[in-house]
Amino acid sequence: MAACAAAASAVIAMSGAPVGAASSVQPFGSYETLGDPGGILVTGYTVTNLRPSTEAIPWPVKGRLFEATVTVKAERGTITPMIPWFNARAAGGQTYPVLNPAVAAPQGLSPMSLVQGAQSTGKIYFDVVGDIPNSVVYNDGVQDLLVWVGGTGAPPP
Repeated sequence: MAACAAAASAVIAMSGAPVGAASSVQPFGSYETLGDPGGILVTGYTVTNLRPSTEAIPWPVKGRLFEATVTVKAERGTITPMIPWFNARAAGGQTYPVLNPAVAAPQGLSPMSLVQGAQSTGKIYFDVVGDIPNSVVYNDGVQDLLVWVGGTGAPPP
C-alpha cells in the first residue's frame, strides 16, 4: 500500500498537481477521513470506479461523461457531504469539476446531511472535454485534501 501511494505521489508530482498540499494520496477504493480543526466533525470518503458513463443525466455534456462512485460516512457528528469539492484530474493536470452536485441524477450522491454513523453511496459526474482522468481529488478551493489515483480509467461499460 505504501509503495502504491508513493508511486501515485510521483505520478501526481510529474503532472503538476499540488502533492505537497495533499494530505493523502491513495489508490481508488481507499477509505480516507477529514475532520474539522477541533475534531468535532469527521467525514469518511471512499471513491471507486472512475470510468466513462453511459447514464443519461439532466445536464448538458460537452465532452464525454465520466462517473465515480462515492461513499460518504459521518464518522463523528452530523456532516454534510461537500460534493462540489470533488474533481476528476488527468495525469497531465487537466481538471474537471464535478457537475452540479449529483445533477439530480437517480443514482447521484445525495447532498443531504448524515447523522453520526450513517453513510450514503452514489455517483458523481464529470464532463471530460480533454485528457482522460486517472484520479479524483477532493479540493477545498485552495489545496487538494484527498486524492484517489488509479489507471487511465476503465473501459466503457
